[in-house]
Amino acid sequence: MELKEFILLLAKNKATMFFVVFIFLILALILTVIQPFKYGANSRVLVIQNFSNPDPYLAAKSTEYLSNVLAKVIYSNSFFDNVLSSGYFINKNYFGQTVKGQMKIWHKTVSAKAVNDSGIIAINVYHKDRPQAELINRAVIYTLQAKHGLYHGGGNSAAIKVIDQPITSNYPVQPNLILNFGLALALGLVFALTYIYLFPEEKYNIKLAPKFAARVTRAGLLEKSALAPATLEPDYKLSENFNKINDNDYDDLDIHEEIIQRGSMKNIFGKPF
Repeated sequence: MELKEFILLLAKNKATMFFVVFIFLILALILTVIQPFKYGANSRVLVIQNFSNPDPYLAAKSTEYLSNVLAKVIYSNSFFDNVLSSGYFINKNYFGQTVKGQMKIWHKTVSAKAVNDSGIIAINVYHKDRPQAELINRAVIYTLQAKHGLYHGGGNSAAIKVIDQPITSNYPVQPNLILNFGLALALGLVFALTYIYLFPEEKYNIKLAPKFAARVTRAGLLEKSALAPATLEPDYKLSENFNKINDNDYDDLDIHEEIIQRGSMKNIFGKPF
């Protein structure tokens, strides 16, 4: 199928395309509403190491390795326990009672990522309660600074320095409305284009409201009859029955005229009298 033909096909089936996109947007709205809205608290820390070896390349590689290790350690159960016992009044009931449930919620609550080879760790915390999001972020920073030596063999040769204090959002940041609806719009368009390309026949088209379309058509015929009643043709069945009438059965021409008028006139619902 050529591009020009496909464009004409899209113009012909634009109602189908709009319907499919609308369905995807409705699904995105439902998925967005059922998800809990969470606030976000963001901070950044820098991993610093003291080396006796002056080689800058080895120092950079060691710092990069250590920052990646600490970023992964934040997701561990041991680090989670240290965060809860850090004294920052974190609501422990939010994470449940079982270890499996706690880890599942903890992984959705905290996000840590080493930024390239800079030695910087970006820490993001998401929580339904805004103050709790900031408290957990501060507790993570405190645990990194106080107990990072438990998770690497460098001892006191490494230090954690805060370069960005926690900044908490004033409004929920999860779920991401722009991302959700943008993705739904893109997927809806792709699905609609694929559907129209694979099923170009009229019989596969999706009708939004056939009854509404019929009413619109009747309204158009009524408007046409009001403007130019003489141009409307009589109803097909009535015209067929009229052709079967023998002229000898009616001597009065007025009866013929009455039948013709009744066949060519319609009521407000678009039906013949």
